[in-house]
Amino acid sequence: MTAASLRHACMMALLLAFAAPASAHAVNAEMQRASISLASKGVAASAAGDTARARRLFEEAIVADPANAHALSRLGLLYAAKGEAATARKYFHFALEVEPTEPDALLGAGRLDLADGKADEARDRLRILSVACPACEQTKELSRALEAGSNAAAASQSPIPAPTPQNHP
Repeated sequence: MTAASLRHACMMALLLAFAAPASAHAVNAEMQRASISLASKGVAASAAGDTARARRLFEEAIVADPANAHALSRLGLLYAAKGEAATARKYFHFALEVEPTEPDALLGAGRLDLADGKADEARDRLRILSVACPACEQTKELSRALEAGSNAAAASQSPIPAPTPQNHP
C-alpha cells in the first residue's frame, strides 16, 4: 500500500467514523490497545524528528480507533508544525469532539486561534485546560503564548506623546 493510498484510507475511515452513529464508534479492546501503541510510537518518531513516520503511525492509530483523541491531536500538531493550519484545525476539532478536554488539541487549537488573532477563543481554551489539567505543560504553554501575545500587542501600541512646551510670543 502506498503512502498516498494509506493516507486516503485513513481519512476515509476517519470521516466514516465521525459520520457513523455513536454505537459504531465502539472498538474492541484489542484495537484500542493497538491504537494506543501506534500513537505512542508516533510520539517517539515525532520526538526523533521523523515526521513522515510519525504521521503514518498516527494515521494508523486513528484507523485502529477513530476515537483516539490523542492520536488525532498529535496528527494536528504535526500539520500545524508544517504550516498546514486548516488541516491541523480539522484534526483538533475531531479530537475535541471525541474528548473536549484533550490537552494537545486544546493547545494546538489555542495556538492557531492566537495566530488568527482570536485571543478570546484561545483564552476559552486555556480556561478549559486550567480546569481539566492545571499542572499540564500544555496549560502552561498556552498561558505563556497568551501572555506573550498580550505583551506584544501592548508593545506595538504607540504611547501617547508627552505634551511639549509651546513658545508663545
